Amino acid sequence: MIRSKYRPVPRPVCVGLIFLGLGLAGGARADSIVRDPGFESAATTALPGDVTFFTNGQSVDGGIWNVTQGTVGVDTSTSFVFDGSKSLLLDGDNSGPDSLTQTLATTPGQLYMISFWANADVPNAFSVTFGGATVTGAPTSIAQNGFPGLDPLSNSSLFHLYTATAVATSSSTNLTFTTTAFPTLTSGVTVELDDVSVSAVPEPSTLTLGGLGVLTVVVGAVHHRKRRR
Repeated sequence: MIRSKYRPVPRPVCVGLIFLGLGLAGGARADSIVRDPGFESAATTALPGDVTFFTNGQSVDGGIWNVTQGTVGVDTSTSFVFDGSKSLLLDGDNSGPDSLTQTLATTPGQLYMISFWANADVPNAFSVTFGGATVTGAPTSIAQNGFPGLDPLSNSSLFHLYTATAVATSSSTNLTFTTTAFPTLTSGVTVELDDVSVSAVPEPSTLTLGGLGVLTVVVGAVHHRKRRR
């Protein structure tokens, strides 16, 4: 008989890999449901260096993100952009309140992770609502790290990543960001928002399944090694 140089994978390891694959597959499904997350489709006719303003009732990008209060602006290839070529100025009239909303397709009862990058150079009040309810854990003010760099993306490192969670109560949920700015004689007038994400949080059973897979692979490998000694 000719023996194969490839050894069969032990059964415990196979079972573990199956559990691990199922767990990871569940986690991989947690993709963001936000459209135009970085506002790259907004203000399509804007030139580099432009700031384009939109008022209540208008959409910044053809119907995805809509201004639902006050005035917001879209910065294009400026020092106020975190990533890509655009970001959103959430205090376009220098006071407010100013609101931007996107309607998301959601699953009732599902927990979602909400995240975004933001920076400011002006005192401000900030809120995030999900389905009309204030998101617990979301910031009530955006940190004033300023925008000292003059070139596009030069201030990216000064943006802060904010995260929070909320539960959807219907199949259609409004995600709304609202800012009221309080300019002073020495402050700026900018609260910038970029790279918004809303992702379903995997069920605990899915995470447990993945963890069980890892444990089974480890135990199976150790057991197989002991048998070979």
